[in-house]
Amino acid sequence: MEISSRELDSRLLLAVLALARGFEVILGQKWLIERNVDFMPPGIYLSKSLTQRDARTIMRVRELGYIVAAIEEEVPGLVTKPDELRWIADDAVRHTDAIFIGGETNTGSMRQRFHFASDRIHMTINPRWDLLRANMRSIHESDVNAIRKRFGRFLLINTNLGWTNSEKGPVDFMVQDQARQGKLDLADPAARLFIENYLAMEEDNHRAVVSIIQQLLERLPDMSIILRPHPSERIDTWLDHFKGEARLSVVREGPSIPWILASEALIQTNCTTGVEAIALDHPALCVMATKSPAVGRYVANRVNPVAHSVEQAIAMLVDHLAGKPSLDYTAQMREAFVTSMSYDADRMGAQTIMDRLDSMLSARSARGGPADDGVSNWRPGWGYQWSLKDKNVRGTLFPDFDHDQIMARLHRIAKALGIAVDPTIHSCGTKVALLTQQNISMPIRLQQFVRSILA
Repeated sequence: MEISSRELDSRLLLAVLALARGFEVILGQKWLIERNVDFMPPGIYLSKSLTQRDARTIMRVRELGYIVAAIEEEVPGLVTKPDELRWIADDAVRHTDAIFIGGETNTGSMRQRFHFASDRIHMTINPRWDLLRANMRSIHESDVNAIRKRFGRFLLINTNLGWTNSEKGPVDFMVQDQARQGKLDLADPAARLFIENYLAMEEDNHRAVVSIIQQLLERLPDMSIILRPHPSERIDTWLDHFKGEARLSVVREGPSIPWILASEALIQTNCTTGVEAIALDHPALCVMATKSPAVGRYVANRVNPVAHSVEQAIAMLVDHLAGKPSLDYTAQMREAFVTSMSYDADRMGAQTIMDRLDSMLSARSARGGPADDGVSNWRPGWGYQWSLKDKNVRGTLFPDFDHDQIMARLHRIAKALGIAVDPTIHSCGTKVALLTQQNISMPIRLQQFVRSILA
């Protein structure tokens, strides 16, 4: 995982299904796992993206004997063309055994762009959306109740200014960093136009959000506002701008779902949380107070009611709070959600993914597969690194890794699914853990203990 608030629950869902099949699961921070793949017994390596940086790890783990799969976490919420998949590296795709991607358009774009791997690209909804089904929403109930008790009635505003308000640095740095990572070719006029349009959209979105917040605070004296910046954003920008506003809270806590469910309505500017809102059947508004063509690549404005100006947004929100149907979802919006996300009412994406992973493992030798002797297969080598210093925004994207909270969430998910699993959790580093129903041998326990002291 890279962004724990976004990815943790979906990975725990996969973990529950894997544990039920007898697997053991190593779960945690992308960078620390990458550092240690050479010192763990090979199994199935599940990547969260397919960048050029990922390609280096993917090629390495393939050489070590791993089966490699990827859930492309940057695609949900987008409607892409083949030439827009700039961040996905040929080498990463070439050396991955199975790629899971949602949406008819996105799947077609991937197969067209990477025709050499078309038979390894599987269309299925991202497991993040499995957790939004009616039968799974109970896992968020306690969090929703706690948020409502803390903040009362509120409107939720989610921002996604990943370039113009990034924790990594100013806009020029962000552009150059994308080029350095091979995600953008600055010599390509199309890439330059993309940057220009994207930055214009973010600047317009920033102005719109500021104005909406100011007007909502004036028009709705009995309503609080919660602002949740994207995990990669510089949170101090918003704290400084609205310092002293008692009814505005800027938060960055946990996954977005409980916050959406606890709110009176979600306001977003082409954010993937708008796609989560329709899956939850919860009121949401997409604000598109911009003329930038960059908005055309987002699902959110196809599946949420849209306001094309700040004034229209305020009017729609006031009407909604007065009980008028200004934020109702249409049949066209719901159909767009099904098509854009590959939603299947009868089957979870996580089930499709686990079936594919299981079949790939069965086609190979049993090495690295489910343990059958009651003893854990996870035996780290002595070169295993216990901790890794966070840099850039890594600590923000992946903060504390609380084992008790992880187990509580896992058991909630298992209960909602009706699956009986009872794993134990063992530390494999500061932000990596082993979930297993097997016994850990004494030499490995001793090794873990020594390393935890030396870390």
